[in-house]
Amino acid sequence: MRQTAFRATSLPAAVAISLAMAAGSFSFLTTAQAESATNLSVDYQIAVGGFNLGHADVNAQVGETAYQLDAFIKTEGIAENFFETTFALESQGAFSGNRVRPTRFVSTYTDGEDTRRVELLYPHGSAPTMTAEPAYGDGFGPNIGANDVLMTQDPISALLLPVLSSATSPCERSLPLFDGRRRYNLQLRPDNPGGEMTQMNGDENGYSGPVMRCTVKMIPVAGYERKTLIKLLEREDSIKVWLAPVENGRFWVPVRLTLRTPFGGAVMRASRFEVASNATP
Repeated sequence: MRQTAFRATSLPAAVAISLAMAAGSFSFLTTAQAESATNLSVDYQIAVGGFNLGHADVNAQVGETAYQLDAFIKTEGIAENFFETTFALESQGAFSGNRVRPTRFVSTYTDGEDTRRVELLYPHGSAPTMTAEPAYGDGFGPNIGANDVLMTQDPISALLLPVLSSATSPCERSLPLFDGRRRYNLQLRPDNPGGEMTQMNGDENGYSGPVMRCTVKMIPVAGYERKTLIKLLEREDSIKVWLAPVENGRFWVPVRLTLRTPFGGAVMRASRFEVASNATP
């Protein structure tokens, strides 16, 4: 398998995100919630060292208290000369204050002829349960137990950042993430003095409007071999993400992300950004 090559380049951007479309049922939303839902559709282009690496297409339906989020990530451009990989991701759940509480997460990874499907279910008040096909020989992964994954969320749900009020910064938070193999936190902090917003001018179909720029630090928690864990803890991240407000700032989504990699600077930007409401009169 060529899984390691893909993760070394693309996955950090995908997680923050990272970070499109598996057709999903929205039956978990009540009729009233579905009628007042906001539909969000964002296409991201991912480049490393100035070369196109892939794209991520994201679609979400966000109600008053619940959400459905689907993403499809695929390598393209120069990357396909070395490997061809896709991720189909699906997350659904609810909002609780300024947090996302997933109830189900599905990841289908394909690399050439190899495919693995992972499903996480989140019983209320307990650790998530995982089903993988083909199964992992070591369960959740090396050096990781049920207590490590309590109160976590899946990585694709990190694309939705709800806030309690207009006085709350979307950058002031720590996201406890678990993808079925690795447990880590994404710690966000405002990057501008005073947490002031700036203006972004995007492409014709991209996002143009106010943004909040945050610094992001990845903090490994569990699921790593000791040598890898030490290297990650010693690493100085230089990750920045630009967040755009949706529904007058009820929740925020990334429209740009930058970070350093061994292969050069990585940039993920929203090449298409569409928001629509299906509220009935």
